[in-house]
Amino acid sequence: MGRKYNKKKVFLVGIILGIILILLFTSLGKIFNKNDDEKSNSNIEKVNQEIVKPVERKSITISFAGDVTMGNYKGSPYYGTFDNEFQNRGGDFGYFFENVKDVFANDDLSVVNLEGPLTTAQNAKVKKFAFKGDPSYVNILKSGNIEAVTLANNHSEDYFEEGMKDTKFILDENDIKYFGLGEKAIVETNGIKVGLLGYNGWSENYTKENLDNMKRDIESLKKEADMVAVYFHWGVEKSYSPNQTQKDFAYNAIDYGSDLVIGSHPHVLQGIEEYNGKYIAYSLGNFCFGGNKNPSDKDSMIYQQTFNFEDNKLVSIDIPNVIPCSISSTKSRNDYKPTVLHGSEGERVLNKIKSISEGLNK
Repeated sequence: MGRKYNKKKVFLVGIILGIILILLFTSLGKIFNKNDDEKSNSNIEKVNQEIVKPVERKSITISFAGDVTMGNYKGSPYYGTFDNEFQNRGGDFGYFFENVKDVFANDDLSVVNLEGPLTTAQNAKVKKFAFKGDPSYVNILKSGNIEAVTLANNHSEDYFEEGMKDTKFILDENDIKYFGLGEKAIVETNGIKVGLLGYNGWSENYTKENLDNMKRDIESLKKEADMVAVYFHWGVEKSYSPNQTQKDFAYNAIDYGSDLVIGSHPHVLQGIEEYNGKYIAYSLGNFCFGGNKNPSDKDSMIYQQTFNFEDNKLVSIDIPNVIPCSISSTKSRNDYKPTVLHGSEGERVLNKIKSISEGLNK
């Protein structure tokens, strides 16, 4: 009887242990399955988040204007000059850009060609027109909402290295970026880094060495900036058509990666060309130009371009917005006060630009 009782007891204990083991493995399985499900759901959620991550879209508008020469040329008769006008206006720095400053205030970046040093240096190059302006004239740029200037032109070095050193110092002091003549600039606006390069584009500069250097400059700057614009000083004075050297430089710049090409020097307007989805404005003409008391052609423009980005990658470029201007607020002389043109005069300048551009876009 005792042995029978023990067998039953062992049997019952075995059944109980089996049930316990079954329950234990079932619970562990649920735990592992739950963890696997949680991991799986977490991975799915992560993938979904990556799929639906919103694209960050931004647009910036950059304004460019032409030759800004603040001051006189050496030996110039004083009456009617830029300095004389400044004196007559009671030393008001805000006078000169008063009629265009709102345009520059409402864009993301404003750039002009600073043609002539801001210096007190006395030793000038021997040439017909050696320009300079007082360093305090930097306040004209500031009051006009100008954030960057190109130094690449045929007058920046009129007062040699001393003039250049003074100019760069006063621009740095006032947080105005400069580029050209070996300098590059990166300006960040609305979270977009804009790279700026400037070159003199004369026929004698069109060499393989200079093209290779420009290619390296553009490609290098593209690694640091989200877009690049190149401002050339080139062409023939008073010619309304770009020459072949201008075209060759412009096409190469865009082929190398520039997203826009701007030009100045002819003192008159030249056409706008679209090339491989990018734009070339060959000459913006004079703007606030102290080099001539009464030029016969006072037409000018502010060239605006809007660039569109997705996650800081340039995806599209709007068609140019051309704002017609005169270099003077009066027709009878140059009062060095660039002014936006409206009505029939504005239409006349826009039609003029359209006409001289037509032959470039065939």
